[in-house]
Amino acid sequence: MTSSFSANPSVRRQFDLTGRVVLLTGGAGFLGVQFAEALAEMGSTPVLLDLDNEALEKAADSVRGQFGHCEIAVADITDASALRRAVEGIVDRHGRLDVLINNAALTRYSTGVDPDAFFAPYVETEPSVWEAGLKVNLTGVALACQIVGPHMIRQGKGAIINLGSDVGVVSPDHRIYEADEAGYPGQDFNTPAFYAVTKAGVIHLTKYLATLWARHNVRVNALSPAGVFRNHDPAFVKKLSTCIPLGRMATINEYKGAVVFLASDASSFVTGHNLVVDGGRTAW
Repeated sequence: MTSSFSANPSVRRQFDLTGRVVLLTGGAGFLGVQFAEALAEMGSTPVLLDLDNEALEKAADSVRGQFGHCEIAVADITDASALRRAVEGIVDRHGRLDVLINNAALTRYSTGVDPDAFFAPYVETEPSVWEAGLKVNLTGVALACQIVGPHMIRQGKGAIINLGSDVGVVSPDHRIYEADEAGYPGQDFNTPAFYAVTKAGVIHLTKYLATLWARHNVRVNALSPAGVFRNHDPAFVKKLSTCIPLGRMATINEYKGAVVFLASDASSFVTGHNLVVDGGRTAW
């Protein structure tokens, strides 16, 4: 059966997001702000959703200062009622919701996270930490899709982007954290098992929903980034870079294009895909 959908022949127009409304969870976070900048630059109205109103306003002001438009919504993605109210508020204001980006996650930078508990060795990981990771990184994504998906189905079109990770595709290389005979001192952090496991779950949830909602023209894809350089210890960067064919970590802006691609009609025939942007690490 041939679809009636036809992408605009202009590539520039395919990437244009003018008039589209985008809900971005984890919007006050490091990558959230980068994504919001890219989406606003391409003409959409990003709505940043997170827990901290002050942090949200700061993030939104940064985006508005450059591109003039950005909204916020305060909600906990693990609270279905609060999340539903936030989504319904967006739909009431705009009459539509075109893109959902599930960016929120429990990371070392999350508010209230105890680094010692977060980075505890696997056999010493507290069940509460494991459960918190699953609740935010996986259940929160599932809830957002459950709540937003029906709105997209009713309007006959939508794009969902779930943030996976390179460590959701392959295991983290534990050796990069360990001291070695060449004089590398090692690091007092790691990639927790719950993080890798939940990101793998997000990638599979993406495929499940893509096949479930394709007939409604709701596309569901994952974006799996690798680590972004944030003033890491040079010795660690050197060690990690040996695992990456391009020989470096990502820079701050290198995921913007991928997000715009998956959010826009430039990817109109892409669904169920995990776009891995990792400098080639998972190719080895």
